[in-house]
Amino acid sequence: MSQDVQLIIDHEMEALTALPPLSSLPREAREKLLADCQLIFYPRGSHVAHPDLDRSSRSLLILKQGSIALHMPDTHAGGHVGEPEAVLPPGTLFGTEWVLGQRAPAYIYVAQEDSFCWELGAEALAQMQALPDMWRWMMEESWHNLEQLRERQTRDREARYLAEQVLCLPLGSLFQRAPLTVAPTQTAREVLELMNQEKIGSVVAVEQGRPVGIVTETDLVRRALSEDQGASKLVSDIMTPRPICLNATHTLAEAAMEMTSRGIRHVPVIDDEGMLLGMVSERDIFIRQRAGFGTLSAPIEQAESVEALAPIVSTIREAGKGMYLQGMGAVQLTNLISSLNDRVGERILDLAVEAAPPPGTYCWMAFGSEGRMEQTFSTDQDNGLIFIPTSPEKQEEERQHYLNFADRVNVALDHVGFPLCKGNIMARNPEWCLTLDEWKQRFTRWIQSPTPEALLNGSIFFDFRALHGDESLAEVLRDHLFKLSQDNTIFLHMMAKNALTVAPPLGKLSRFNTDKSKTVDLKTQGVRLFVDIARIYALRHGVRATNTIQRLRLGGQKLKRNQKLIEADIAAFEFIQSIRMGGQLLAKPDHDANRMDPYGLNELDQRVLQESFRQAQLLQERLRLDFRV
Repeated sequence: MSQDVQLIIDHEMEALTALPPLSSLPREAREKLLADCQLIFYPRGSHVAHPDLDRSSRSLLILKQGSIALHMPDTHAGGHVGEPEAVLPPGTLFGTEWVLGQRAPAYIYVAQEDSFCWELGAEALAQMQALPDMWRWMMEESWHNLEQLRERQTRDREARYLAEQVLCLPLGSLFQRAPLTVAPTQTAREVLELMNQEKIGSVVAVEQGRPVGIVTETDLVRRALSEDQGASKLVSDIMTPRPICLNATHTLAEAAMEMTSRGIRHVPVIDDEGMLLGMVSERDIFIRQRAGFGTLSAPIEQAESVEALAPIVSTIREAGKGMYLQGMGAVQLTNLISSLNDRVGERILDLAVEAAPPPGTYCWMAFGSEGRMEQTFSTDQDNGLIFIPTSPEKQEEERQHYLNFADRVNVALDHVGFPLCKGNIMARNPEWCLTLDEWKQRFTRWIQSPTPEALLNGSIFFDFRALHGDESLAEVLRDHLFKLSQDNTIFLHMMAKNALTVAPPLGKLSRFNTDKSKTVDLKTQGVRLFVDIARIYALRHGVRATNTIQRLRLGGQKLKRNQKLIEADIAAFEFIQSIRMGGQLLAKPDHDANRMDPYGLNELDQRVLQESFRQAQLLQERLRLDFRV
């Protein structure tokens, strides 16, 4: 045997026997197995197996390279129908149904791309059957793996349905009839009669088919009917002028985000020429979300134990991944994931309260990405607890009760899929299970003495949000935080200085400045740049929102920042977050899920990512000027 042939055999053997339990076979047995195998090439689109193929030509196969799609046969057309039922990845063994079962394949096996398969001959098959471990592996690979693929395909279809039919539903598809409108010259009485007749709560004022204002029941009560002779007022006097409009191609999720960020309840929908198509309301969104997310949220509310919640969390993540792959925006998806995770946390807290009710008033708080409603596919716990002791004498006794309560909740969250925080930022830690006065003292100390540790704590704990219990405790703490931060310019200056220690990874001679691993950290060098700056301006101007998008928009308006620049800030943040989430889906278990090779992106995405980093750079320049850093 020539040296070249031996090298080829060694290479093929190494690849083939990487599959357990083949790797445990003695070398002689592996060589014998490989000697009775041949490598078969299947061009893209060709049939690997088909119910009508001759039985004598069917062999046991292991996919080495490429992918094989399983399609249901179309008995009428002689081909296959629809999307594949499953897709086999490299390393999959298949064919036992026709080799061992002596029956025709149930599916049409089609090469989705140019693919290579090892074909096992009779001697190799006999050798595998003679070994119990090998035989067990064959059965598990051929049946269990296929079942898992079918289940995954079912979850993907459900996720695609949710994404397409609910969150990604275009607004233009919602309207079944022409919108009800009024003219600016009509009276409040006429508007009221129309609303009563049609049983609606708002109408759009239009001129030449284009929206110029909105009149709601609230407008009628506050601006017309509360005054004498107010019913004769004109629409132009009581309407909200120049309403925020969305295009028909915008999604339901985008409408929800717009309403939330701007504090409005109705959004007119227009076509490309600005003509009114209809109006979407908060109620429209709620009805569709309730119908669409019932399959995800209902089981959470119905769960009677922590054990019942674990598979639900797994389903949420799988559905989220499917929605991302179907094109859902990163902001909408992180908001959705955070919302569903909130419900899981609330249910666990409810169960813990039922088992051992706390002795008094408390509030469970979420920090970090959960506090900002920006959780991605990879997240751990960041939480704390505020409590009000029933008396000073019982404070420490009750603290221990709350610590035990928090420990049960933290352990339960870990059990269902939210790992314990490596930095121990959890309510079961006595450092973060404090009375309201103690939390105020902690915040005061950090702001009045802005050490590096205090600045780090601020970047985590100042993004807090009430999750369970008495929410007013969190809002009292927020009022305290705003008063402290707005009166302390040194603290904000130090936070700004700290935020500028990390620069966007823009290269001087190339697009990106990568490290030795040829990657960039999209969390630290990308997402964090926007999160930190948005937080600083929120503290400076008293913006109560914790979400970064809302902070960028509301804080930017307080700054009198150009609206186009605000939208560019938001678009850049969204894009980097989207690329980051895509990287998390592809990351290997032993790799940092936030690191990625930017040059692995396509040409267009590279350019957009580069411009997104430049937008972060512009935002940093604004911060540098405002705080003279």
